[in-house]
Amino acid sequence: MEAPPSLRMELHPSRLAGAFIALTHLATAALVAWLAGSAAVRAAIVIAIGAHALRALRESSLRNLQSSIVAAELHIDRRITLFRRDGGRVEARVHADAYVGERLVTLVVRRSGSWRSCALWLLPDMAAPDELRAFRVLLRMGREGEARPH
Repeated sequence: MEAPPSLRMELHPSRLAGAFIALTHLATAALVAWLAGSAAVRAAIVIAIGAHALRALRESSLRNLQSSIVAAELHIDRRITLFRRDGGRVEARVHADAYVGERLVTLVVRRSGSWRSCALWLLPDMAAPDELRAFRVLLRMGREGEARPH
């Protein structure tokens, strides 16, 4: 019996993700800075927001952390293997809450043996256009297991 088809997509650094992360974290820090209350508490929260922004930029935009996802392989039965920069592999299944749009894909995945879900976003500049298009099609057309009708 032939194995079901799968598609591997390499993920690249993203300027769109970097701009989105910077904008949202700056807006959040500005709102916190304007809140009433202790200046020391507000300053600590703004510093924490800045630290989170740096980590998010390195992990999602630059993809230079060891834990960053640098490739994904999607199977027709919605199994997915995420490849990390450090060589690690994460076996997971794409959850029904995943969103597949023209400009944005949010993969909600649950790791094998875990009760927690995590999300991965895909923007147009994160992969080659043809790879991303094929990935979106496979996500939309993929089947949940063998029992689901075609």
